[in-house]
Amino acid sequence: MRTETFSTPGRVRLDIRLGAGEIRLESGADGETTVTLEPLRDNEGSRAAVEDARVDLRERGDGYEVVVDVRGPRFSSSEVLVEVRCPAGSDVKAKSGSADVEGSGRFGAIEIESGSGDVQFGEVSGDAKVNAASGDVQIGQVTGEARINTASGDVQLGSIDGHGKLNSASGDVMLRRAGGALEVNSASGSVAVGEAAESVSVNTASGDQAINAVVQGKVALKSASGDLKIGIRAGSTLWVDARSRSGEVRSELPVSDLPPEGDAPHVELRANTMSGDITVVRA
Repeated sequence: MRTETFSTPGRVRLDIRLGAGEIRLESGADGETTVTLEPLRDNEGSRAAVEDARVDLRERGDGYEVVVDVRGPRFSSSEVLVEVRCPAGSDVKAKSGSADVEGSGRFGAIEIESGSGDVQFGEVSGDAKVNAASGDVQIGQVTGEARINTASGDVQLGSIDGHGKLNSASGDVMLRRAGGALEVNSASGSVAVGEAAESVSVNTASGDQAINAVVQGKVALKSASGDLKIGIRAGSTLWVDARSRSGEVRSELPVSDLPPEGDAPHVELRANTMSGDITVVRA
């Protein structure tokens, strides 16, 4: 095991690179950052990877950058645990091949690239940018914008205050609350959104779509064979253009071709599917 502790009284940015293993981050330390490296496999490659890893501190603007680099072709069979305890609000940039990345506590902006590892964070007070191949992505809260891309992994988010752009090939996408405009694309995965405060755009091939509550804005839902269900918040007016070639179209709300009158929040819904059903309900 190897441990390095740095005095970091200003803003902190973590820059971590790891081939295989685990990355565990915990925020809450006051004025210092501690890095611990531990081999996860009992082999020479893992032990050498820990010993030869680059762990540096350098000044960066009005704060500090802590660099942890554990990689190299000589250590292709190595697996290392990287643990970092840092001040709350630290920014994170991490890149790994097959390592899981887990952040506990409150962080600033995050930028994560992962091959087959899962990505999990509690609270992100800045922007969140995650690219994962086959790993799942789970984040409790994003105060800024969120751009999440995954191939076969699921995406599960609590809330996004800013603009959200979520892409998944075969994984499911689940979001409890979208505070800003939301764009979601999925091939065979399903999409479920609890509440959307602004405009929503969702495209799926065979995945179902469910938007439980929309308050206002333009809502565009498209699918080839998936079912579409959307709830309109009480007090909002609705204009609908819903079409399904072979599925059923049902609405619990009155539908009119005329633009709405008054100052109530307005929802403009355009829903299109080839063989799926379309259902509009009162949230």
